[in-house]
Amino acid sequence: MVHVPAPMLATAGPVPADDDPHYAYEWKYDGIRCLAGISDGMCSMVSRNGNSLNDSFPEIAHALLTLAAGREMTVDGELVAPDAVGVPRFSRIGRRLGVVRPSRSLIRSVPTQMYLFDVLGLDGVDLRPLTYRDRREHLERLPLPHGPILLSPSYRDIPVSRMLDVAAEHEIEGVIGKRLNSAYRAGRSSAWRKLPLRRTTEAVVVGWLGRHGGGEGFGSLLIAAHDHAGDLVLLGAVGTGFTDAARRALHHELEALATATPPVAGVIPSAFAATAHWVSPRLVGDVAYRERTASGLRHPSWRGLRFDRSPAEVTVPEND
Repeated sequence: MVHVPAPMLATAGPVPADDDPHYAYEWKYDGIRCLAGISDGMCSMVSRNGNSLNDSFPEIAHALLTLAAGREMTVDGELVAPDAVGVPRFSRIGRRLGVVRPSRSLIRSVPTQMYLFDVLGLDGVDLRPLTYRDRREHLERLPLPHGPILLSPSYRDIPVSRMLDVAAEHEIEGVIGKRLNSAYRAGRSSAWRKLPLRRTTEAVVVGWLGRHGGGEGFGSLLIAAHDHAGDLVLLGAVGTGFTDAARRALHHELEALATATPPVAGVIPSAFAATAHWVSPRLVGDVAYRERTASGLRHPSWRGLRFDRSPAEVTVPEND
């Protein structure tokens, strides 16, 4: 099996000044982080937490092997599933995530791409100690685009404020600022700055509330995350972002996970306690929100289930 190192993760931080010469900027894609190692005719694709992605995205693994053309390489990027106008949508990539050996019909109806934004190793040479600028030069010498494998653009001469304006205009999730002199080190680093237009977080589904006025299915999901003490605590309720089909499918899963005991610690707000239907904390979802406050997430919106994440890994997002 090809060894794939742990990924480097961005931390949130202040927006650099427009005239700051130390950063390059890339788009923050609405997809799934993927590290891929290719050697000896094998490709190993893993998610951020080390889960294999090969079975869910066989066409990407095949394209990476073809791109490598017998060379040994390790690359970092984002798996995306664009909509009809080319904008990556998490709801679409979620239709492929967790599907083992997808049918040809699914691959045709939900085509995927991988944007490469870093190369960690090439021809047996570890490139991680090099600066971002030098690694980028190696990446740009690869024969890209190659089928669904694309080169993520990197901008050094466009003000970050303009980048964020363009992201908003085209419904791109945000921007990542990367220090030009930064080496690639696993774990979170201030050398990469995450500049989202809306924040996203993973959340554990712990219950649901009925619809206003009654009716079948749920109105809102109750979501939670682990605090610094390791306790599962409520983040609030999310009631938007669901299609009717997603509500029906998710409600069936919730009914199978029903439990009489709240799976969260701490005081449960009376608005939830009286009418909540609790479930075992097995499902993880992706949630967009404006900011985190003392009472939970402000303006949350559901983005889809995360089959690549374990409930035990989900922690409370940092205060804004």
